[in-house]
Amino acid sequence: MSFEANKSTNIELLSDAINSFNKVSDTLVQYYRSLEEKVTALTQEVDHKKQLLNSILDSIDIGVVFFDSNGIIRMINRSVEELLSVTEAEIIGRSSLGVVIDGDLMIPKNSKPFHALISRRDVYDKAGMIIGNVLIFKDISRIKELETINERNRRLTAMGELVMKIAHEIRNPLGSIELFASLLQADLKENSQADYVKRISNSVRSLVNTLDNMLSFAREIKPNINLQYIRPVINEAIDELAGTLENNRVACKIHCKGDYSVPIDKGLIKQALLNILINAIQAMKDGGIISIRIGNTKIDHKTFLYIKISDKGIGIEKQRLASIFEPFYSTKDRGTGLGLSITASIIKAHKGYITVDSKINKGTVFTLHIPFDIENGGIL
Repeated sequence: MSFEANKSTNIELLSDAINSFNKVSDTLVQYYRSLEEKVTALTQEVDHKKQLLNSILDSIDIGVVFFDSNGIIRMINRSVEELLSVTEAEIIGRSSLGVVIDGDLMIPKNSKPFHALISRRDVYDKAGMIIGNVLIFKDISRIKELETINERNRRLTAMGELVMKIAHEIRNPLGSIELFASLLQADLKENSQADYVKRISNSVRSLVNTLDNMLSFAREIKPNINLQYIRPVINEAIDELAGTLENNRVACKIHCKGDYSVPIDKGLIKQALLNILINAIQAMKDGGIISIRIGNTKIDHKTFLYIKISDKGIGIEKQRLASIFEPFYSTKDRGTGLGLSITASIIKAHKGYITVDSKINKGTVFTLHIPFDIENGGIL
């Protein structure tokens, strides 16, 4: 073969090799681009899942901390930051949260201690190898608080039942003492010892009223509703306090034209009136007149009977007015603080309400509002 022929053959072979190389290069470029697109898609998917996982972890009210196999903190969620008053930058890379754990009590360095439900578990990879562990904790302070309240309520209920039993046992002999004191007072008349008997009667009446309040507080108030004329109920309450009124130089004056028939529990309403009248008597150290006005009024298209009881006593400080209907709150040095609370509960049980207005050294006005149908229970 001539030199020229060999040269031509070699050029053709070289050209084929270059073409083959170019084809392989094009294939490799396409493959690389395809791989690059897949890597980009996978990276985006991983980023999306990571963001989704972080969003889920940040949305739960449970603290989550991940430690790697060397015990270094690599991840925390937002609840950890909020519960421990720390930032991610302060915690990541450390080997400790800086928290003292005493039983179920977590004591952070930067925030107040709280009760927590705490759990710690190992984390495994697909091959079953431990790659770290996760600490999970949930603030259960509110649950602990509710458990304490529940236990307190349970004890109060038990104490209430005991008080009811004791009160019933005491109330019966007190009734006898009050009766015999009244009979003795009638026999003594103007005798010098009659005043002592009056004091006994007053003390017994006060104690009976206190026991009635305690019994009412210890049980749910369920009115036995019947139509009753209100004026006789008020008169009965005044009559029961006759001795106390006389001894304290206090008189009651009723202002009412006619009478009203209203749906009430007579015994409960009388108890409510007694509580307010006793307060009024105690407020007027130098005696005086308690004014009782009865009428009706319309409020929000509803008709209410009102009983307005006014005294000219020492009054109640403005800042105390908001609390006087709370159980065990008293403006006096002595007393259970139950009277006005029971009164408010009685009126509420009748679907009514009570208001108070008071000025220091000028007196106090309590107004009871009880709903009724004026067409069927109106003025006589």
